[in-house]
Amino acid sequence: MSTPLLTVGIPFFNCKDCLLDSVRSIFAQTYTNWELILVDDGSTDGSLELALSIDDPRVRTLPSDGKNKGLAARLNQIIQAARGEFIARMDADDLSHPQRFAKELDFLNDHKDIDVVGTCMYILGPAGQPESKIVVPAKHELITRNKFKGVSMAHATVMGRAKWFRRWPYDEKYPRTQDWRLWLCSMSNTVFGNIPEPLYLCNAFTSFSLSKCAKSKHSAAKTVLEYASAEAGWLRAGYYAGRLYAQIAVYAALNLFGSAHFLVRRRYRPLTSQEVQQANAAMELIKKTEVPIRTMK
Repeated sequence: MSTPLLTVGIPFFNCKDCLLDSVRSIFAQTYTNWELILVDDGSTDGSLELALSIDDPRVRTLPSDGKNKGLAARLNQIIQAARGEFIARMDADDLSHPQRFAKELDFLNDHKDIDVVGTCMYILGPAGQPESKIVVPAKHELITRNKFKGVSMAHATVMGRAKWFRRWPYDEKYPRTQDWRLWLCSMSNTVFGNIPEPLYLCNAFTSFSLSKCAKSKHSAAKTVLEYASAEAGWLRAGYYAGRLYAQIAVYAALNLFGSAHFLVRRRYRPLTSQEVQQANAAMELIKKTEVPIRTMK
């Protein structure tokens, strides 16, 4: 078997109902010289058995230790096991647009100075329909302009050079803000870029919970206090951290009245009718794509 140019990594935890669709979106890619690495994070719902049943030599499911170590640890595991010159990641409950890998690889080959590229993304509503989008800036200067409020890279959409990922491993002590910490610690030696079109379909509503939100904001506050205090001073760092804790309070209040999804929707932009058609066409193509499954005896 030839060495793949691209390694795709999907960590998963209790995703039996959606994992196969995510894998299906990899099989639907117009670019085909890839390997897919699946890694379990202690699932108990049959996700691991489903992953092991995929019958294709390009798909590897790493041996499971049965532990729930978090996303950062599993991404580091994928990076070390990757055989490709480039590494792309995605979440186990999302979909990659069929042209995502082809366009990201073309971008990185055309822009040798850029280490990591991301894309805009479609947001799927509670019923799984394309509803809105996240738009991110294309240029490094704009991506990092408000770095202590957030770096404008949609983490699940990124592809980068394997040597970059190995130079900058994820910090496993911060399982909720592993991407932001990675961007901040590598920023002085990294050039980021984004492709200004949605090449990823995110199930933002199915994955939202107040508990996850609170943990993420708390971890983000710790991150901003650590990084912003040295550069912007403790007063400004405290302001940034305070905003994050205030957001937890607002989310909690809205959640109490069953309106937390209102804030989720506020972060996104509406789709045009043409964009809805394009997203639906991509989803239909993915839906029709077959994933070979080994019959379990």
